[in-house]
Amino acid sequence: MPENSIIFIGAGKCSKWIAEQVDLDVLGFYDIDTSKSTFASLDDAINADADIYAICTPSSEHINTYNKIAPKLDNKIITIEKPTFLRLKDFDIDTYNHKVYPVFQHRYTTPDIDVGEIYHAQARVNWCRPQRYYDLADWRGTWQHDGGVLTNQGIHTIDIIRYLLGDIKEVVFRMDTAAVDIEVEDTAVGILTTESDILVNVVMTTTCRPNNQVTDLTIYGSKKYQTINIPDDYGTGHKIFYDKLSKGDIIQSMSDAKKTMDVIHAAYKSAYGKSMLGEA
Repeated sequence: MPENSIIFIGAGKCSKWIAEQVDLDVLGFYDIDTSKSTFASLDDAINADADIYAICTPSSEHINTYNKIAPKLDNKIITIEKPTFLRLKDFDIDTYNHKVYPVFQHRYTTPDIDVGEIYHAQARVNWCRPQRYYDLADWRGTWQHDGGVLTNQGIHTIDIIRYLLGDIKEVVFRMDTAAVDIEVEDTAVGILTTESDILVNVVMTTTCRPNNQVTDLTIYGSKKYQTINIPDDYGTGHKIFYDKLSKGDIIQSMSDAKKTMDVIHAAYKSAYGKSMLGEA
């Protein structure tokens, strides 16, 4: 077994981009689209015996992919791209003898906060996702398989808020589908209240035209304010994440991922009366 080797399950744009960034021995990709796949079957990918298996399938398939590969592997590292699992109940997995990690790579590119006592914070995720983006795959923009701006483009920012400011005790949101023909939201506006009573304004949209505008978190404190720019590309942070993974120096857990997804579900419940994420 090659040391620090990796196989990607799912061979879309995301996994190919990540493979180019990481300092690992990439043994290949498995995908149901055989034109993208290195391996003839999923079992062939499992038998290739990599150290790390990275789940990069469509969001709703993460749990199914995990359940297919985890029982057949022995003492591996399994990583799962965001959103880890759409449904909260899916986090109650059998880890077997594996180390299982959600990928929140932007935690490793986030600077230390030095603003004094924190008073308030504001988060912005202003991206461009036109109709042609959703038309590329029938699972995109659906409640069952994908989620909207909050679940996809905004989830890293929600995780960074939790990571820097603490867990969230209250969630109030309003949402709209303004610019495209999809089931889910392309605009989300809300207020998060942390357990230490910090109010965080959140504005997220994919209605920016023609390009992404900004992704940032500004924290206001007794000494000054500090703006953290959160990258909007696939690869930034993945190299650091996988470097630290090989050394066992990871600062996130499946519990973290579940808490972040709990905020997402609470936001949908606030806006729509219930969370339909991950449901048919």
